Amino acid sequence: MLPSFHDDYVAGYEVDCDGRQIKLHIRPGVSDAKQARVTTVVFTGVEGYHFENDAFGNIILDLVAVPMTWFISQYRDELAESSRYGALGAWASDLEAAPRVLTEQGIQTFVLSSSYGLSGWVLAREAFVVPRNAAVPSASAPGVVSG
Repeated sequence: MLPSFHDDYVAGYEVDCDGRQIKLHIRPGVSDAKQARVTTVVFTGVEGYHFENDAFGNIILDLVAVPMTWFISQYRDELAESSRYGALGAWASDLEAAPRVLTEQGIQTFVLSSSYGLSGWVLAREAFVVPRNAAVPSASAPGVVSG
């Protein structure tokens, strides 16, 4: 279970395609942003993700794990469209079976909602929090794209 990041800011994110890892860097909503220490949420074993509406000052409403069946039903059209372009794995070709297939693979669903700016979702085996100013582990393979 992830802690609450309500009213915190997305300071940045990294997508490591080869390592199938996403790092979401979050800082508290304090008046002096330069003094704020960043917490990083690391998603590993990523099967898919989608972020949109980056406002370069994104305020988090919530970051939560949701049931797979709910996620598939809510994002069905988006998943079908992404699948047409090869953005998701073979599981997306059958959205009726997808909740079972993903659950059997140990995949969890995390949804990021915002009060302002960036929102989206991540399908990953694990999500964990790296405390402020601790070393953030890197994935085993290079290929990082930062956002």
